[in-house]
Amino acid sequence: MRPGVYLGFLSNIILFKGNLLRMTKWTAAQKKEGIMNDFFSLIRNYDKRIQLYEYIVKRENLENEKIDYLEFGVAAGGSFKWWNNANKNPDSKFYGFDTFEGLPEDWGAFKKGDMSYNFPVVEGNRHEFVKGLFQETMYPFLQSHDIKSSNKRIIHMDADLFSSTLFVLTSLANYLKEGDIVLFDEFNVPNHEFLAFKCFTDSYYIKFDLIGAVNNYYQVAFKIVK
Repeated sequence: MRPGVYLGFLSNIILFKGNLLRMTKWTAAQKKEGIMNDFFSLIRNYDKRIQLYEYIVKRENLENEKIDYLEFGVAAGGSFKWWNNANKNPDSKFYGFDTFEGLPEDWGAFKKGDMSYNFPVVEGNRHEFVKGLFQETMYPFLQSHDIKSSNKRIIHMDADLFSSTLFVLTSLANYLKEGDIVLFDEFNVPNHEFLAFKCFTDSYYIKFDLIGAVNNYYQVAFKIVK
């Protein structure tokens, strides 16, 4: 009867509703005591992400620790610069990945090519920018850089898209270790970062412990545990 031909227009609606239900179920299961968690908040304040960063730095004693910071989706560089300034260890490394030509595909109200920026100006010489699609730059980067070191890693996922987020997580799966911190910047978008996170954790059995969340899980921080 080929229902996909006649009812295919419903697939995105059904997918969104299903993932929204999964996300609310996930939300209900998360701890809210003993961590930074503003759920439920009526108003989204994007500046709260800075409060989350400050909380993570203090909680994990990251100000002077040697870290490898990897950010996927640098855009104008606001969060990249913040972390570069917050960590004082001269041997830390900061890597920023972005097309710097805008989104590679449509994302909600944003169209392909939106959010295009030049390389941000960052103080110091601890940083490196990697230009291009993650799908084209990740493997060469991993082959040429030693990120299997004992350094604590801060992985900042601001890739927005399901495809980009899932690709990065799966590419890093063999490199993630206990104690690494993974941040998401648009986590509670049901069909994108949340769905990518769910697919990844369901497939790789890597346990993420929520250690901070603001703006009703729009920005979240996890710590990798055994």
